[in-house]
Amino acid sequence: MSYATMWALLFLLAFGAVIGGIIHGDILAPYHDAYPSDPAKRAALDRCARMMPGFSRFAAADRDRCYTVVSHLSAAEVW
Repeated sequence: MSYATMWALLFLLAFGAVIGGIIHGDILAPYHDAYPSDPAKRAALDRCARMMPGFSRFAAADRDRCYTVVSHLSAAEVW
């Protein structure tokens, strides 16, 4: 197999992977979930990253737990 054939096949493979990701779903969804556009959620995730040593903003369970903890902390700070 020549180098031109090999590179053409690798290009088609990468192109197919990108197009497949675009057609079948948002390939950037994990990034958008980990870094939300909502300032309150972003601040909550930043706060959890400082408070919890094992926190991962890319894990859905950690994000859900974080939103719950920070909402309880915010409610307690108001009183």
